[in-house]
Amino acid sequence: MATKLQNLALEIAHYNNFEKYIPNIDQYCKETLRHILNLGGSQVSTLFEHAVAQEGGHQVVSLDKGDLERNGVYSDAKLSSVRTSSYGTVYSAPIRDTQNKVGTIRAQIYERKQNKFYYFAIPFTAHQIVPKTSNIDIPFEMDGTPKRIPSRPVKMNWWKYEVKTFQDMANVH
Repeated sequence: MATKLQNLALEIAHYNNFEKYIPNIDQYCKETLRHILNLGGSQVSTLFEHAVAQEGGHQVVSLDKGDLERNGVYSDAKLSSVRTSSYGTVYSAPIRDTQNKVGTIRAQIYERKQNKFYYFAIPFTAHQIVPKTSNIDIPFEMDGTPKRIPSRPVKMNWWKYEVKTFQDMANVH
C-alpha cells in the first residue's frame, strides 16, 4: 500500500523513533534511506515489525494471526497516530485490524500536538473483546495529554496496558 502524502510526516516521525532498532541499520547509507523515506517509498510498518523483532527476540512471520513469533507464541506490531474524529470532539489513536490477532498487540502511538510517543502491550485476553467491526481507541485529551482516567464508564481502559519504553513493548511476554 502506498503512503499517502498527507500521512508522510507521521510515518517519518514513527520511523525516526524506532530507526535505531532496525537490524543492521548502521550498514546502510543514511542519505539514501532518508531520500526513500521522504518519497514515501518505504513500508514503515514493515520496518517497525523488524525493529520490534530485533529488540524482542522475535521472528517476523507476517501472518493473519500475528506479525511476530517467539517460541510458538504470536504477537502483532502496530503503529498509530492520534487523530481527531467525531466532528472534532474525540482525539484518540485507533489500533485497527485486530480481529484475527491471537497474541499481544505491541503498539507505538505518536501524539503530534506534544510530539510524544507512547507504547502499549495489549494482551489477547484484553483485545479479544473488541468487535470485528471496531478498533481499539487509545483516548487523549484535546491538548494531547493522555486520557488515562476515563470520563465515563468503559469496557476497557487501554491505558492500563501502557509500558514505559520501546524495549519494554518489544520484550513483554
